[in-house]
Amino acid sequence: MKTLGGLVILLSALPASAQTRDIFATCRFATECFEAEPCAETDFSFSVSRDDAHGFVIRTDAEDIPGMAFDNYLPDATSALIGATDTAYHMLTIEPGGAARYSVHMKGPMSVSYLGACEVTP
Repeated sequence: MKTLGGLVILLSALPASAQTRDIFATCRFATECFEAEPCAETDFSFSVSRDDAHGFVIRTDAEDIPGMAFDNYLPDATSALIGATDTAYHMLTIEPGGAARYSVHMKGPMSVSYLGACEVTP
């Protein structure tokens, strides 16, 4: 499994048409934590695609979330992807080994967090 930081560097060398379509990570989450309630099991997943207009797009069953990636390109660094929609802010962090955390902060205020892992596509 490659690190997200290394893949971001690799994807920047691809032609624009390839960058728009490529899924570079698939994320699966087994734990969901809603507000102050106890965490529960879940089966939530999405893909992350490189996007020329935004930097990346998280593609869920419900919506596409555009955003920007923040990465210092060190092999042992955690990557952070931050996006926004009309109703919420989204943050996905991926560690080099694949461990991932995804949180959504909605108007209200209300938040939900997910614990899982992302696999980077070679």
